[in-house]
Amino acid sequence: MSRDERAGKPDGKRPRVLERARVGWPPPLRELKDLLYEAYLAAGAPTLDEIAAEVADDDALPGSPSRDRVHRCISAPSLPANQADAVSVAKVLARHAAWNEKDLSDRVRDLWVKARLATGAGRPISEFDDQVVLTDLEVHPALNAGVDNRLGALPTYIPRAHDASLKIIVDAAAAGHSQIAVVVGGSSTGKTRALWEAARQLPHTWRLWHPINPTRPEAVLAELPDVAPQTVVWLNEAQLYLGEDAGPLGERVAAGLRDLLRDETRGPVLVLAALWPQHWDKLTTRTTPDLYAHARELLTGHEIDVPEAFTKPDLDALAAASHADPRLADAAAHAKDGEITQYLAGVPVLISRYRAAPAATRALIHAAMDARRFRAGPDLPLDWLTEAAPGYLTNTQRKTTGTDWEEQALAYVTQECNGIPGILTLVPPTMPSNERNRRPAPSRAPGALARQAQRPHYQLADYLDQYGRRHRADQIPPITFWTAAAHHAHPADLTALGNAAWNRGLYQDACQLLKNATAHGNAHAATTLVDHFHTLHPTDTRPAQWAIAHVTLDGPALADLLRGLREAGADEQVAALLARNPAAHAPIDDPHAVARLLRMLRKAGADEQVAALLARNPAAHVPIDNQWFVYDLLDELREAGAKEQAAALPGPQPCRARPHQ
Repeated sequence: MSRDERAGKPDGKRPRVLERARVGWPPPLRELKDLLYEAYLAAGAPTLDEIAAEVADDDALPGSPSRDRVHRCISAPSLPANQADAVSVAKVLARHAAWNEKDLSDRVRDLWVKARLATGAGRPISEFDDQVVLTDLEVHPALNAGVDNRLGALPTYIPRAHDASLKIIVDAAAAGHSQIAVVVGGSSTGKTRALWEAARQLPHTWRLWHPINPTRPEAVLAELPDVAPQTVVWLNEAQLYLGEDAGPLGERVAAGLRDLLRDETRGPVLVLAALWPQHWDKLTTRTTPDLYAHARELLTGHEIDVPEAFTKPDLDALAAASHADPRLADAAAHAKDGEITQYLAGVPVLISRYRAAPAATRALIHAAMDARRFRAGPDLPLDWLTEAAPGYLTNTQRKTTGTDWEEQALAYVTQECNGIPGILTLVPPTMPSNERNRRPAPSRAPGALARQAQRPHYQLADYLDQYGRRHRADQIPPITFWTAAAHHAHPADLTALGNAAWNRGLYQDACQLLKNATAHGNAHAATTLVDHFHTLHPTDTRPAQWAIAHVTLDGPALADLLRGLREAGADEQVAALLARNPAAHAPIDDPHAVARLLRMLRKAGADEQVAALLARNPAAHVPIDNQWFVYDLLDELREAGAKEQAAALPGPQPCRARPHQ
């Protein structure tokens, strides 16, 4: 006998309240279930029999769900098979809860349709053919060795020891357990191809999501809630998502991925990442301050090393497969020291052309290498490189360089070799990979930033990027590099370049780059400019004045700027910044940023700004998927006296200890 049937017994006991549905994806379904459950509780938690009976007695209702279907509408994690059933249940609950029946039923209809149409981030893994893998998943193209196009875009794959380790991870994901695998190896060692060969073994029901637009970390944060079960999260060049290149978003990305992996309602998902060894070391080594705590927790213990060279058994397997693929035969015959994948990716050709390049051409390449090792790009403006290059030449080389050197250098570095891209590859103007929304500097004519984006941009070959980081690590670029960067580098890259100049004692160049970044509204750059200039000239308030005049108020770094201004003793500038009413403009969907801003406003004695920020009720807007950041906000709400907001904040409760981080 059911609990509902026992409700009519003489003891008068009512059944227990129905359990709340635990829905991980899609978000509209989670919202639908939460809405129905809220209505159910507001209605006094009527029994299933009561709801079903009232639906059956009302011929005007669109559906006629049975008792079991009513239960599934409210408590099951799946979408109700029939929209009419969900609407009928909602109408009955609205009557008991004294809610607006039409409003609730309209919301239920809308959410049901959105949930029914949800497909999830990415696209089916079955849609990825070899050509798409090359263009979308960033697998290196191979030397063509004069092969017939019928052989396919990718050479025959030779499994190695690390592939067996990857298979274990992929098999576990296919069996229903969320997993992460991080392949670690040098450039062109076969990392990305190994990930693809593992992922393609998943059932056709799986999807693959490669977040890249508008920037990689922004894409992750925007679409992470829409990652469905049975999805591969593809993080090639994972440092661009988690490391310095990701800026303050990197730790948010890492925390979000950690939550995704441990949420059973969202699984199974499979995170596949690739890193160079130096990036792995940086992201997994504890430092003070601990810059990559979430990234370290996400990655540690999931490393799969990819060796530089083929072993003897690998070479034997290569020889056996060479008769069917001339590319493998060519690699077997010419690759040195077992570096087969490097040969196939054209590394020897690239290195040979780099070393044989004329002086002016090599100067252009060095400018690109230096830009990349200082975290600019990956899309590099040609104007920057050509203006920087002359500074790399000796006086004798400059005198002997012809007037058409730019044209000759560009032809040299972009020439394809044996079917692989050249040293520099033109970026299609409609697909800027590092485009960010920033207002143009006031000193520029309107539309200057848009015109800059339309100028040619190039990407440096991956292996030469790594080569430059290794072989030019102790080189300080010439003055022309920094001055050209100030004129042509993308605004999103100016802060990193300014820091690089400062760290090399080039204080004038550093301040100019940071000043330009601040002019584009970058609060991180403004804070660094104030800090650095105060070190050099403690009584000069011009950087502080520039900062408050140009910084935008809709970013997460306002707290740092307030801190920097106060430490520099720029009290007038602090007052001027507060007069711009930052509390009304600061984003309130980032609990960590809100907590830090509340803390700095309190320390500045800006009680009115604290009140204005609290009046926007940040507790009602922050996502709760990153509980570490929610704890920060909870503490600050209590310190600010916002006890009601602290109590209403979903997630961590006052009596519970912070989780171990």
